[in-house]
Amino acid sequence: MDIIRHKPQGSSVSGPYFPAVEVKEKEFGQLFVSGQGTKNPLTGERVLGAIEDQTVAVMNNLKLVIEGCGFSMAKVVKVTIFLTNMDDFEAVNDIYRDYFPEGTFPARSTVAVKELPGGQSIEIDAIVVR
Repeated sequence: MDIIRHKPQGSSVSGPYFPAVEVKEKEFGQLFVSGQGTKNPLTGERVLGAIEDQTVAVMNNLKLVIEGCGFSMAKVVKVTIFLTNMDDFEAVNDIYRDYFPEGTFPARSTVAVKELPGGQSIEIDAIVVR
């Protein structure tokens, strides 16, 4: 079994961790994606404000890491969404569903948290298989 630490081009981290770590055994790979926030990887600035804008930023960052590691959004098997306000649940769902091919929604948990880094209102992590 191999452990591969990924930092895809254009991804960013805010601490001592990798954007994703892959566990690989022959042709099977499992990718553990660190919590993705609203930080724009090009400017380093966080997208704050409307939850819709934040959700787009987070989902774009998640997709960038997953695809940058050679995996597919269609192979995401588990997601955890962290929200500072559960009233945002439906607005997040409206955007979230557009990032997965029809019929490929992963298992998911949504967790209310007191706060998130940088004043953002949402963070998402994922597990993906190959």
